[in-house]
Amino acid sequence: MNSGSLHRDDDAVSAAVATVLLFGGVITIIGIMLLSMMPVIQELEGSLKRNDMQAQMQIMGHEITMLSETGVPGDSSQVELIPVDGELRWDRLRGGMWYSASWVEDSSFRIKGALDLDREIEIRHAESNVQAVCYEDMRLGPDRPFLFSPNSNSDSVLVTPKHGLTIPLGPVILEQDNTEYSLSIGEVLRLNSSSQISSSHDLAGIEIFGEEGVVLVPPSKPNPVTGQGQSWALPLPVGESTIEVFANDDFLVQWDIGQESGDEAVVMSQGVRLANSWTKTVNLGTDTLMEIVTDVDAHLIVSSGENGRTNLLGNEGTYISKYFIAPYSNGNLTISNPSANAATITWRNGGISVPANQTLTIDWPPTNLEDAVNIESSENVMIQWGKGDNGILQLPAKDTGQISGMEFMDDGSQSVTNQSSSSGDYMKKLAQNGNSGHLILEDDGAMRCVSINKTASGWISTTLPWSSMTGLPEGQIISAWRDGSHPASIEITLIGTNEDSTHSKLATAWAFHISRLTYEFDTSITGLEVAWSAGAIVTNHPELNPAILVGPVDRQGPGPRFSATVPSLHPTSTSVVGSGSMNLDIELSMRESLASTTAYDVRRGWVGPYGDAIASWSSSNLDSSEDWIVNPGRLDLLYDYVGWVPVPSHGPSEAVWHSAGVPVQFNLQISSLDVELTEAST
Repeated sequence: MNSGSLHRDDDAVSAAVATVLLFGGVITIIGIMLLSMMPVIQELEGSLKRNDMQAQMQIMGHEITMLSETGVPGDSSQVELIPVDGELRWDRLRGGMWYSASWVEDSSFRIKGALDLDREIEIRHAESNVQAVCYEDMRLGPDRPFLFSPNSNSDSVLVTPKHGLTIPLGPVILEQDNTEYSLSIGEVLRLNSSSQISSSHDLAGIEIFGEEGVVLVPPSKPNPVTGQGQSWALPLPVGESTIEVFANDDFLVQWDIGQESGDEAVVMSQGVRLANSWTKTVNLGTDTLMEIVTDVDAHLIVSSGENGRTNLLGNEGTYISKYFIAPYSNGNLTISNPSANAATITWRNGGISVPANQTLTIDWPPTNLEDAVNIESSENVMIQWGKGDNGILQLPAKDTGQISGMEFMDDGSQSVTNQSSSSGDYMKKLAQNGNSGHLILEDDGAMRCVSINKTASGWISTTLPWSSMTGLPEGQIISAWRDGSHPASIEITLIGTNEDSTHSKLATAWAFHISRLTYEFDTSITGLEVAWSAGAIVTNHPELNPAILVGPVDRQGPGPRFSATVPSLHPTSTSVVGSGSMNLDIELSMRESLASTTAYDVRRGWVGPYGDAIASWSSSNLDSSEDWIVNPGRLDLLYDYVGWVPVPSHGPSEAVWHSAGVPVQFNLQISSLDVELTEAST
């Protein structure tokens, strides 16, 4: 080879090197540009994920709203959710909300920390003395049965499914001593009293001691202010029973007991302090359901045999009062005066004086009475109506006015048994003369009342009379909701001073543990979500800023009216989580009216990270109010707006329904929906 013919073209080499370097620079620049554009690309992808799931959850939310507002138990709907990316999962501990309603003019009821899973709850009622607060476990959610622990000294228990706004689709399942029973609406079952009863639905029942007894029957849906009602359903024992309905008005009564049914108009006699009464005696060959309906609020007493006694409820819905309606049936009245002064008790054409801290029994009715009658007292008293000398009842607590509390009045004429309480926060006492009597069966989560006796303009700390779940894992908390060691949503009743009554039911609040269905996804940052929570669809995209996509549903007008149905969504124990196509089978298990009456102050608060955003969204129309622009924060000067207003002194996570000082016709319902979340079949 002739090496001399080879030569190097330096210009070509330089050009090639330059081309390579230029290409590498371009690639580097493109890489840097792509790297800088990644957050934008990820944000666009995140917007796609959010908007897609928002549209799907809006469809789901529409189905839930229809079921919760108009459905009956057993109605169901199916929804498919298909995430673009990310994961669908349940958040059981960060969801929830509460409502409160005041039954007294110019007063309010606020709560804080009711769903924190500890034992500390703060309440605020600055307008008058707070005598007591009562808590009740609402037992919301699947696999959270109603639990009943009968008195072990009773002979048996009669139960029937409790009537409400709706009835269960299928039979109610009860379990006792590892034996399962099936009970349909209208049926009556007699069980033993030796062990706890578990039921898939709330029950109305009566504990039977011996062959005789008297009991004041609570209505199926009591008026939250007076404790009276217009419908009753209770199983009656075999044998003869006398039913008396008494009220402070004319009324129409309808009854259906076994093979008997009918209706009758009862007109009240004219006269000062007279009331109205209707009685009926039935002789039953078997345990039978009694159903009574009236067109006005009333009381109802059932008596069997010639012995028994029961507490009368005062006109303010508590057992300690100055005002009562006494029945007309033959028997006796036992009047207990826990006051430091003598009490003068008067009724039409008669009266009596009861010394301080003493109890007196008189024959009833007096010879000059021909109907039920209104009784007035100069001091707070407690009154029992009974027959004969024997009977069994729960002693009312003089500090709370309910059957649970810490201070009781015992005259020594009866055997008194202390019943179980929670960490010494409250107790119940059973008073017994003889071995016969009737008691209303109450579930283990029924009203637990804690004495307060404070007047304060600020927050009052009180203790929830259940175990604390602070710091426990989710599985243990769910188990506690199931076995009743911590309430699965709470109804809170405020008892205090109104006019000359020291033990009036002033207000009620409802705090709901509601599971959130969340779609979790990432963009350039992690921790983003679109979530359904108590009727609202919320998101923290972008930049973890809480925003409301669809607000909670409520209804208003015409006039000063407010109505809301709270959809309480809960996953079943077999629900799964996942990132693929998911099917939701949503079934309405219960719809119940919590209140339907006049309220003077209605409030709502949200638990979790979206409380401020929901309150702001709900009150967005407030921007058009000239009164609010001129006098911001002054509810007393806000006349051109009706709707939600954030509470200025507590931040926007709490809002008050403003109606310019006009009483509100308030209606609140709760709908419990069980959700089975499964992977969609391919």
